[in-house]
Amino acid sequence: MAAASIGDIQVLGYSGLNGVPGTAGTPGPNGSDGRDCDCNWASGCDNCTSGGDGNNGGNGTRGSDGQAGAQAFPATFTINELVGNIVVFSAGGNGGNGGKGGDGGAGGNGGKGGDKDSDGAYSCDGCDGGDGGNGGNGGPGGYGGNAGDGTTVIINYRSMSGGNVSGQTAQAIPGPGGPGGGGGKGGDGGKPSGSSGASGSPGPTGNDGSRLGSTSTFKITRVN
Repeated sequence: MAAASIGDIQVLGYSGLNGVPGTAGTPGPNGSDGRDCDCNWASGCDNCTSGGDGNNGGNGTRGSDGQAGAQAFPATFTINELVGNIVVFSAGGNGGNGGKGGDGGAGGNGGKGGDKDSDGAYSCDGCDGGDGGNGGNGGPGGYGGNAGDGTTVIINYRSMSGGNVSGQTAQAIPGPGGPGGGGGKGGDGGKPSGSSGASGSPGPTGNDGSRLGSTSTFKITRVN
């Protein structure tokens, strides 16, 4: 419903369940460290190796859709003796919210480059660090569920004291789409000189539910 339920008697449809959030992407493994230079005055140097690049983070998965609200069941009431006034409120159930998309996983860090070394007349410069992996993209949000319809409510009543029955209704509202998951952080570059990975893109927001519920109708009869 558009507002909180009211009424002494309520005839309502169940609200749809909210969608389940998506799963976050797995972080990317870090790159391996490079081998250091190894110099010997008699035999020269074994060169270093660069650090390995970090792996990209995994993408988040899509949030699930919210369920549709249920239609209210038809209802019939018979009141043998009404004292005072009562209000009967009836409407369908609201649509469930779409689930949030899973966040992207962080990119792995680049491995450290091998260190320099020297011995006697021989020397070896150090090697560069590996690049960081890119962050994974966020998953899309799930769609909001449509609203449920109202129903027909029949009320037959007697009242010797002048009591009265009135009916009120409202349109149930569809659920909003779920927010997209955040993009994962890019991994740091390995030292020295490794480049940082790019952050992942956020996921798109899911579509809102598109259908309002119909209102309920009342057939109220005073039988005396």
